[in-house]
Amino acid sequence: MQESKKTNYDVVVLCGSPHKEGNTVAILQLLFKELSNITKAIHFAYELHVHPCIDCGFCHNEFGCIFHDDMDMLYATIQQSTLMIVASPLYFSHLPSPLKAIIDRCQVFWEYYKNNPSQKKQHAMAILIGGGNYYDMFMPGKITLRHYFNSLQYHYDEDNFLLLPNINSKNDIENADIMKKVEQTIHYIHTVLQR
Repeated sequence: MQESKKTNYDVVVLCGSPHKEGNTVAILQLLFKELSNITKAIHFAYELHVHPCIDCGFCHNEFGCIFHDDMDMLYATIQQSTLMIVASPLYFSHLPSPLKAIIDRCQVFWEYYKNNPSQKKQHAMAILIGGGNYYDMFMPGKITLRHYFNSLQYHYDEDNFLLLPNINSKNDIENADIMKKVEQTIHYIHTVLQR
Protein backbone atom coordinates (compact mmCIF):
# COMPACT_ATOMS: atom_id res chain seq x y z
CA MET A 1 0.00 0.00 0.00
CA GLN A 2 1.33 3.44 -0.87
CA GLU A 3 2.14 5.71 2.01
CA SER A 4 0.15 8.90 2.20
CA LYS A 5 0.39 11.98 4.39
CA LYS A 6 -3.40 12.17 4.41
CA THR A 7 -4.76 11.21 7.82
CA ASN A 8 -8.44 12.20 7.77
CA TYR A 9 -10.63 9.43 6.40
CA ASP A 10 -14.26 8.48 6.80
CA VAL A 11 -13.20 4.91 7.55
CA VAL A 12 -9.88 3.55 8.77
CA VAL A 13 -9.39 -0.22 8.77
CA LEU A 14 -6.83 -2.04 10.86
CA CYS A 15 -6.53 -5.40 9.16
CA GLY A 16 -5.03 -8.27 11.13
CA SER A 17 -4.77 -10.73 8.27
CA PRO A 18 -1.38 -11.60 6.75
CA HIS A 19 -3.14 -12.48 3.48
CA LYS A 20 -4.12 -9.66 1.14
CA GLU A 21 -6.26 -12.05 -0.84
CA GLY A 22 -7.67 -13.98 2.09
CA ASN A 23 -11.11 -14.25 3.63
CA THR A 24 -10.86 -11.14 5.80
CA VAL A 25 -9.95 -8.96 2.82
CA ALA A 26 -12.70 -10.62 0.75
CA ILE A 27 -15.26 -9.44 3.33
CA LEU A 28 -13.76 -5.94 3.28
CA GLN A 29 -13.99 -5.89 -0.51
CA LEU A 30 -17.69 -6.75 -0.31
CA LEU A 31 -18.22 -3.87 2.11
CA PHE A 32 -16.29 -1.30 0.15
CA LYS A 33 -17.85 -2.30 -3.14
CA GLU A 34 -21.07 -0.85 -1.72
CA LEU A 35 -19.31 2.02 0.07
CA SER A 36 -17.41 3.39 -2.90
CA ASN A 37 -18.26 7.03 -2.16
CA ILE A 38 -16.37 7.21 1.15
CA THR A 39 -12.74 7.95 1.87
CA LYS A 40 -10.95 5.02 3.42
CA ALA A 41 -7.54 3.72 4.40
CA ILE A 42 -6.65 0.10 5.06
CA HIS A 43 -3.59 -0.59 7.17
CA PHE A 44 -2.29 -4.15 7.20
CA ALA A 45 -0.79 -4.94 10.59
CA TYR A 46 1.68 -7.43 9.11
CA GLU A 47 3.16 -4.72 6.86
CA LEU A 48 3.60 -2.09 9.55
CA HIS A 49 6.73 -1.69 11.64
CA VAL A 50 5.44 -1.45 15.22
CA HIS A 51 7.68 -2.03 18.21
CA PRO A 52 5.88 -3.77 21.08
CA CYS A 53 4.93 -1.63 24.08
CA ILE A 54 7.47 -1.98 26.90
CA ASP A 55 5.48 -0.11 29.59
CA CYS A 56 8.26 2.47 29.93
CA GLY A 57 5.92 5.19 31.21
CA PHE A 58 6.82 7.81 28.58
CA CYS A 59 3.18 8.31 27.56
CA HIS A 60 2.16 8.92 31.20
CA ASN A 61 3.60 12.41 30.89
CA GLU A 62 3.10 13.40 27.26
CA PHE A 63 1.20 12.24 24.21
CA GLY A 64 3.54 10.07 22.21
CA CYS A 65 5.97 7.19 22.51
CA ILE A 66 9.70 6.64 22.83
CA PHE A 67 9.52 4.50 19.70
CA HIS A 68 9.14 6.32 16.39
CA ASP A 69 7.80 3.86 13.87
CA ASP A 70 4.60 3.40 11.86
CA MET A 71 2.54 4.18 14.95
CA ASP A 72 3.39 7.87 14.44
CA MET A 73 1.28 7.80 11.28
CA LEU A 74 -1.43 5.66 12.89
CA TYR A 75 -1.80 7.97 15.89
CA ALA A 76 -2.76 10.85 13.58
CA THR A 77 -5.07 8.68 11.49
CA ILE A 78 -6.83 7.23 14.54
CA GLN A 79 -7.42 10.69 15.98
CA GLN A 80 -9.09 11.96 12.82
CA SER A 81 -11.13 9.05 11.45
CA THR A 82 -14.91 8.97 11.72
CA LEU A 83 -15.16 5.17 11.92
CA MET A 84 -12.51 2.59 12.73
CA ILE A 85 -13.00 -1.00 11.64
CA VAL A 86 -10.80 -3.69 13.13
CA ALA A 87 -10.97 -6.64 10.72
CA SER A 88 -9.16 -9.82 11.58
CA PRO A 89 -9.06 -13.59 11.53
CA LEU A 90 -8.90 -15.36 14.87
CA TYR A 91 -5.70 -17.06 16.00
CA PHE A 92 -6.48 -19.36 18.94
CA SER A 93 -9.66 -17.32 19.52
CA HIS A 94 -7.74 -14.06 19.59
CA LEU A 95 -6.24 -11.29 17.48
CA PRO A 96 -2.95 -11.96 15.66
CA SER A 97 0.11 -10.56 17.43
CA PRO A 98 0.97 -7.73 14.95
CA LEU A 99 -2.54 -6.33 15.41
CA LYS A 100 -2.32 -6.73 19.18
CA ALA A 101 0.99 -4.81 19.16
CA ILE A 102 -0.80 -1.86 17.52
CA ILE A 103 -3.55 -2.02 20.13
CA ASP A 104 -1.01 -2.12 22.98
CA ARG A 105 0.82 0.92 21.62
CA CYS A 106 -2.46 2.87 21.79
CA GLN A 107 -1.93 3.11 25.54
CA VAL A 108 -1.00 6.71 24.71
CA PHE A 109 -4.70 7.45 24.10
CA TRP A 110 -5.73 5.98 27.45
CA GLU A 111 -3.11 8.06 29.23
CA TYR A 112 -4.09 11.25 27.39
CA TYR A 113 -7.88 10.94 27.41
CA LYS A 114 -8.17 10.14 31.10
CA ASN A 115 -7.26 13.79 31.76
CA ASN A 116 -8.42 15.30 28.45
CA PRO A 117 -11.72 13.70 27.38
CA SER A 118 -12.18 13.51 23.63
CA GLN A 119 -14.45 16.15 22.15
CA LYS A 120 -14.97 14.23 18.91
CA LYS A 121 -17.68 11.66 18.30
CA GLN A 122 -15.87 8.77 16.67
CA HIS A 123 -17.12 5.25 16.13
CA ALA A 124 -15.70 1.75 15.91
CA MET A 125 -16.74 -1.73 14.91
CA ALA A 126 -15.14 -5.12 14.37
CA ILE A 127 -15.14 -7.85 11.76
CA LEU A 128 -13.86 -11.12 13.21
CA ILE A 129 -13.57 -14.29 11.16
CA GLY A 130 -12.95 -17.81 12.39
CA GLY A 131 -12.47 -21.14 10.66
CA GLY A 132 -14.22 -23.10 13.39
CA ASN A 133 -17.45 -22.77 15.30
CA TYR A 134 -17.34 -23.34 19.04
CA TYR A 135 -18.74 -21.79 22.19
CA ASP A 136 -17.53 -18.23 22.89
CA MET A 137 -14.94 -18.37 20.13
CA PHE A 138 -15.17 -14.60 19.57
CA MET A 139 -15.20 -13.60 23.24
CA PRO A 140 -11.42 -13.07 23.78
CA GLY A 141 -11.18 -10.79 20.74
CA LYS A 142 -14.35 -8.93 21.69
CA ILE A 143 -13.08 -8.26 25.22
CA THR A 144 -9.79 -6.84 23.93
CA LEU A 145 -11.59 -4.66 21.39
CA ARG A 146 -14.03 -3.45 24.05
CA HIS A 147 -11.11 -2.19 26.16
CA TYR A 148 -9.38 -0.81 23.07
CA PHE A 149 -12.38 1.15 21.81
CA ASN A 150 -13.12 2.41 25.32
CA SER A 151 -9.53 3.67 25.62
CA LEU A 152 -9.93 5.55 22.35
CA GLN A 153 -13.28 6.89 23.60
CA TYR A 154 -14.93 5.54 20.45
CA HIS A 155 -18.65 4.82 20.36
CA TYR A 156 -19.47 1.22 19.46
CA ASP A 157 -22.16 -1.40 19.77
CA GLU A 158 -21.01 -5.00 20.02
CA ASP A 159 -24.32 -6.08 18.52
CA ASN A 160 -23.08 -4.51 15.28
CA PHE A 161 -19.80 -6.43 15.20
CA LEU A 162 -19.67 -8.74 12.18
CA LEU A 163 -18.73 -12.15 13.62
CA LEU A 164 -18.34 -14.92 11.07
CA PRO A 165 -17.59 -18.52 12.10
CA ASN A 166 -17.02 -21.43 9.71
CA ILE A 167 -15.13 -19.35 7.14
CA ASN A 168 -12.39 -21.54 5.69
CA SER A 169 -12.46 -20.38 2.08
CA LYS A 170 -14.00 -17.70 -0.09
CA ASN A 171 -16.68 -20.23 -1.06
CA ASP A 172 -17.88 -20.11 2.55
CA ILE A 173 -18.53 -16.39 2.19
CA GLU A 174 -20.76 -16.76 -0.83
CA ASN A 175 -24.00 -17.78 0.84
CA ALA A 176 -27.22 -15.98 1.65
CA ASP A 177 -26.69 -15.82 5.42
CA ILE A 178 -23.25 -14.22 5.13
CA MET A 179 -24.40 -11.80 2.46
CA LYS A 180 -27.34 -10.75 4.67
CA LYS A 181 -24.94 -10.02 7.54
CA VAL A 182 -22.68 -8.04 5.19
CA GLU A 183 -25.66 -5.99 4.00
CA GLN A 184 -26.59 -5.23 7.62
CA THR A 185 -23.02 -4.10 8.25
CA ILE A 186 -23.10 -1.83 5.20
CA HIS A 187 -26.32 -0.27 6.49
CA TYR A 188 -24.76 0.25 9.91
CA ILE A 189 -21.70 1.95 8.40
CA HIS A 190 -23.91 4.24 6.31
CA THR A 191 -25.85 5.15 9.46
CA VAL A 192 -22.70 5.93 11.44
CA LEU A 193 -21.21 8.10 8.70
CA GLN A 194 -24.40 10.13 8.42
CA ARG A 195 -24.53 11.05 12.10
